[in-house]
Amino acid sequence: MSAHPELAAERAAIQDFTERWISDHPSSERVVYTIPVVVHVVWNTEVQNISDAQVLSQIDVLNEDYGAANADFSGVPSVWTSITGDTEIRFQLAVTDPDGNPSNGITRTETTVTNWNGSDNVKYTSMGGIDAWPAADYLNIWVCNIGGGLLGYAYQPGISADLDGVVIGYRFFGRVGTLSTTYNLGRTTTHEIGHYFNLEHLWGPGGVNSNCTASDLVSDTPVQEGPNYGCPAWPSVSCNNGPNGDMFNNYMDYGDDECLFFFTNGQKSRMRAAINGPRASLLSSPGLVASVGEVERNAHSISVYPNPSSDVLNIRNLGVELSRCTIALHDLSGRTVLMQQVAKVGATPVSINTSELTAGSYVLSLSTADRSVTKSIHIVK
Repeated sequence: MSAHPELAAERAAIQDFTERWISDHPSSERVVYTIPVVVHVVWNTEVQNISDAQVLSQIDVLNEDYGAANADFSGVPSVWTSITGDTEIRFQLAVTDPDGNPSNGITRTETTVTNWNGSDNVKYTSMGGIDAWPAADYLNIWVCNIGGGLLGYAYQPGISADLDGVVIGYRFFGRVGTLSTTYNLGRTTTHEIGHYFNLEHLWGPGGVNSNCTASDLVSDTPVQEGPNYGCPAWPSVSCNNGPNGDMFNNYMDYGDDECLFFFTNGQKSRMRAAINGPRASLLSSPGLVASVGEVERNAHSISVYPNPSSDVLNIRNLGVELSRCTIALHDLSGRTVLMQQVAKVGATPVSINTSELTAGSYVLSLSTADRSVTKSIHIVK
């Protein structure tokens, strides 16, 4: 902001909008927002060139954490269970790139840079990284040897499009692969995307000690002096916030991955205000509309919801009705785990039962005699 005074004005305008939106929209509103994601893997050594499975594991973590479907959600202290829950924000790897071509939502860039030292250079092809996909249409995540003593970082809404997005160290991304022993459950990305959706740290903006004078601008999180590390014993009191103390299990604190469980309803409202304000263009992104080639591209793309699913997937066609279709689900090894023949897929949704499938990422394909459309889907339990 010192270098770019216009950013301070933009951030102030975003805060004004956020306060108005939260006031006008009750927390009881139920709309699930799906965010298109592109993961840019920028690597110098083979271990940094993380697998598709590691990327998909991070998408699973995000959908669990933002959906309050994480197994450790049961660890939320009882004093806060009434103000925690599903943010109704979901994440999906893009199926179409900015040029309209099919994509798996992952790019790979080999680089001569051995350590990025916490710099934004990883976001530029000219500096050995890779340029962002249009920030208006995609949540860009760069995974690299981040350096600089960082796990990850993100910019809040209002930053320039070329910088917008999230950067995560390859050892802190997802929950499979070569990971840190402490930050190995994907919660670094959960935390940083909170910033992307306009959340502050629990102790407020700025440094790591608020002196009890700063606020995170969320009404249901207690004031706290600074970050908590590791796994504190509850309660951990600062800023005279007893008897319950700091909300150190909240994703916006600095604890170990295994000790972070939840967002609050107030944080949910603030993030959803961002999605309806400075991040609203993501909701009309072409990144989640499957491409089927140059001919009739828009006539044969499918909508699948809810995604992630726990029991039932609803599938409808966004264009011309398709007849005599085969619907199939494949796991990440390519094995077919479900197949169903249907007479047609049109505006009226076709439902398939996924209750017997285990949690994880799958590829759904809808095939006719002359074309096939695929879409990444996620199942949670």
